[in-house]
Amino acid sequence: MFPWSCVLCGVQGSPGAFCSTCLDSLRDRAVRAGASACPRCALPAGPYANLRRGCGVCRGRPLGFDAALALGPYEGAFRELCLRLKHRRDAWLAPPLCDLWAGTRLDAIDRIALPMEAWVVPVPLHWRRHYGRGYNQAEALARELARRLGRSFHSPLRRVIHAPKLAALSAPARARVLREAFRARVSSAIRGRTVLLVDDVLTTGATCGAAARALKRAGAKQVVVAVVARTDRSWA
Repeated sequence: MFPWSCVLCGVQGSPGAFCSTCLDSLRDRAVRAGASACPRCALPAGPYANLRRGCGVCRGRPLGFDAALALGPYEGAFRELCLRLKHRRDAWLAPPLCDLWAGTRLDAIDRIALPMEAWVVPVPLHWRRHYGRGYNQAEALARELARRLGRSFHSPLRRVIHAPKLAALSAPARARVLREAFRARVSSAIRGRTVLLVDDVLTTGATCGAAARALKRAGAKQVVVAVVARTDRSWA
């Protein structure tokens, strides 16, 4: 009934959530970010960096997860989209973002050999935060990404510790707060599976690492993190 307007530049009559100019810009940034990203932690790395066992930041560090894929850096348009996605009224942004993610990360999915029987699992919110926010943006992303990748969506994780806001905490402090924050249902169905663990932003890796460890304790064989954006904050 009403014409689309681009969510980034506001131009009227765009073919979808993004106008062609903004969509081309997002795709270009996503492709360039993927080409220079560490396959283990998704941090940007130099063109000649040895990434066989991770980048200089994550190499030798136990992360909890086995690989990470980000659509782009947590800056500019990607930051704006992640911030908007945290509000329930903007949950409709999940489908176009997952279209973009799937369209620019299929080569990476092929490289990690994500099996067809893999599960797509969202990082859960604690029930208090879920109640206050009204929905979980990671779940919205995971459902859409599962459809686009042809994998099945599951929610075996629970967040059992209501942690304070983590933005101001150092990486070690985040890790301590989140160490036992997640529980996963143990079942024969998850044993030996690869899990694509979905969240909106990867910062220090503490949240996704704790969730990945819970999944592995429940029997998962491999956990690959998929996020919209990756900050440049390290584990220091």
